[in-house]
Amino acid sequence: MKNLIILIIAFSSISTTIYAQNPGKKLHDERGEKNEKIKTLKIAHISNELNLTTEEAEKFWPIYNEHERSMMKIRHELRSKSKNRPDSAEKLTDDEANELIESILSMKTAELTFQKELISNLKGVIPPVKILKLERAERTFREMLIKELRDRRPEKRKK
Repeated sequence: MKNLIILIIAFSSISTTIYAQNPGKKLHDERGEKNEKIKTLKIAHISNELNLTTEEAEKFWPIYNEHERSMMKIRHELRSKSKNRPDSAEKLTDDEANELIESILSMKTAELTFQKELISNLKGVIPPVKILKLERAERTFREMLIKELRDRRPEKRKK
């Protein structure tokens, strides 16, 4: 628990320091600030679920953050390709549908490659049991986040 508090304070101070160094620039819009809060909560959740020691955390987070950047890049590429597509699959030509299928398969293959790379890089950094716990920690965080977003919906509040 002590490690968790230290991590939260460290990441909060880093973002405050970065913002203070560029007072003339607006570093984060509202969406960026929300993303930073989510990232901080995710770090705290994963650190807590994996029960990372300080030494493990120092080695784990750079590897994990690089993995997350790679995954975000893949998803961004697919979204940008999908933006120019009609909303309905029925409106696609066969060539467009085949191109989209290939993009999806390519993304899934890249995701699997990055997942294998993450596991390979984490071996020796954290115990194998914690590597297995990571997938569960990510899933439970996503579930908590989705639940929180659903609970915040205006129509939910009216009921």
